[in-house]
Parts: sequence; C-alpha cells; structure tokens
Amino acid sequence: MILAMVTGLVAGVLFGYVLQRGRLCFHAIFAGMYERRFALARAWLLAVALTSVGLTVLYATPVGRGLNTGLPLNPVGNLLGGLIFGIGMAVAASCVSGLFFKLGSGMLGALVGLGGWACGELAASRVRLPGPTVLPGGIDGTLPGVLGVPRAVVAIPFAALVVVLGWRWRGGDHRQYAWQWRWPFAGVALAVVAVASWLLAGLGGASFGASTVGAVSGVAAGDVNWWLVTFLCGIVLGGFLAARTAGGWWLRGETRVRYLRLLFGGFLLGFGALLAGGCNLGHGLSGTAQLNVSSWLVVVAFVVGIGLTRKAQRVFSAPPMLSEKTY
Repeated sequence: MILAMVTGLVAGVLFGYVLQRGRLCFHAIFAGMYERRFALARAWLLAVALTSVGLTVLYATPVGRGLNTGLPLNPVGNLLGGLIFGIGMAVAASCVSGLFFKLGSGMLGALVGLGGWACGELAASRVRLPGPTVLPGGIDGTLPGVLGVPRAVVAIPFAALVVVLGWRWRGGDHRQYAWQWRWPFAGVALAVVAVASWLLAGLGGASFGASTVGAVSGVAAGDVNWWLVTFLCGIVLGGFLAARTAGGWWLRGETRVRYLRLLFGGFLLGFGALLAGGCNLGHGLSGTAQLNVSSWLVVVAFVVGIGLTRKAQRVFSAPPMLSEKTY
C-alpha cells in the first residue's frame, strides 16, 4: 500500500504541474475547437500520439506485462456516459482533472465541483445499463486488435502523422498567460507524464495509468484504490507548485450562479464518467493512447455533449460558459 501511495502521489504531482503550466483543461481543449482555437487540441493530440508509442514500448517490458492493455467497447454506456460527461464539462466549464489542478491554483469553487463529482459517481454506481459488450477488454478492444496487427503498426504511423501535420501547421499558438507553455512543449510534456503515470502505476501495483474514475466509489465500497486516490491528491499539489513557482496562483471564490453550475456540472461529470467507464483522463488520454475503439468513441461523445450544451445556451440566451473565462 505504501508503494502504491508514493508512486500515485508522484504521478499526480507530475500531472498537476504539467496540466497547470499548459492550461490543459479538457473542456478548454474541446470547447476551443468550436471557436476555431486549436492550440490546446493540438497539444492534446500530440500527447495522445506520443503516449501511444510510449505505451507500445512499455507493454514490451516486464512492468508493462501487468498493465491493462485495452478497455471494452460498450456502446450504450460509452455513448450515453460520454454525452453526459461532455454536458457536464460545458456546464462546469471544466473537466475532472481541471477541477483538481485548478483547486491547486487557488480556485476554491473547485471544491464544490468536486463535491458534485463525488456524488455523481456514487449515484452512477447504482445504475446498470443494458446493452452488449461489442468488443472485450484487452488488445481485442483496440484498433490494432480489430485490424489484427501489432500495436506498433498503428501507433508509430499515427504519431508520425500527428508530428508532421503539427510541424506543417504552425501558428495559432494563442497563449493567454506569460507562464503558459506553448502547445508543442505542453503536448510533449503531457505525453512524458502520461507514460510515466503508467510506469509508476505498474511499479505501485496498479494496472491503469492516469484516470479519475473509481476513486470515490471504491472508497464507498471499502475497496480503496490507494494509487488512484493519492494520484488525485497529487494533481492538486502539482497544480499548486506550478502556480506558486511559475505563475497562475490566484485565491478566488465564485458567484452564486457559478457555484450552482460547478455543483451540477460536477455531478454530471462523475455520473457520466462512471457510465462511460472512463473520464477525460481515463478515456481522453490514457484510453485514446491505448488506441481503444471505445475511448475514441467516448471522446466524440464528449465533443458532441459540449456542442449540444453550447447550442442550448444560445437558444436560451445564456452566456457561454468557457473555461478561458472562468479559469
């Protein structure tokens, strides 16, 4: 247990630092695309592509042999949960990992959002969705498994394509703060800590890298995932260290309406993530880097959920809830 807690904490601190320095909130990543702002999305895609190569190498090592190699495809849960999670991101103007690292940078309202997230996960733990498992977990649930080719045959060309396109498509690096990393550096840094999280998970006896799902429901069931719990605490600490040393520290509260949005949005984040079998980290980074069919499907649902919520906001004349304005 001690080793799991130490490795989880180290992984979380690394993640929190990188997320804060890159301002890598997944709501900002996906919502920005609707406004033709692609810098954060490019950083995310670069991180996914590089992490996919890193995992390919890690799986070939003794540590990697005990790690999860792919998530199952459950279309009903993946799509419904992903859609709810995307709506939650738009309402809260944050993702789950964003709430953790923003708490570290002084956003007190993140506590309300995390309270809602915890309640949402507990509520979803009582729900049993119908529908078949189309693809099993493990390599069979990944794109390489579907194609019947080694993981490297997909991961390496994917990474090469993303790097080449990113190099050709320069410009558009709209940084809002002087301390914010440029997107290529943020993407590489996120890939490094993502692979490190898998390595540290394996060393600590866990089977999955960066994620948030299962921490609350595990504690409630008396089956605590100590690696995951300390990982999440580490994100707060890492965000604090980044904000205090490089910039971005701002102790702040929120308006009453914003607190309500954080509470309700947080609930949807927790509820949707458990139904989908993963969150913005579990599916949106770790899972997509595993090349899971389910994870890419969930990411599409995230984006659709955000888009539908934005459209509803316009219809009802509600002000847009963008992470750039609430960071």
